[in-house]
Amino acid sequence: MEHKDDGRVSYPLCFIFITPRDCKPELQMMYAGSKLSLQKEIDVTRVYELRELEELTEEWLQSKLSNVLYYR
Repeated sequence: MEHKDDGRVSYPLCFIFITPRDCKPELQMMYAGSKLSLQKEIDVTRVYELRELEELTEEWLQSKLSNVLYYR
């Protein structure tokens, strides 16, 4: 993304977290705790969660990032 003000190019950073839908509840809780810890560690604010790996497509990612790109 090129900034209009000064011409800098930046790339949005996002965290995509996939939790399998058929995962045991205990593991889902463990995944959720890990997600929060990692999110804080990498200091990222844009977090997207999926339940099925097949949902992760270029179109899906573009739709999520389009909100970020038009924000500035």
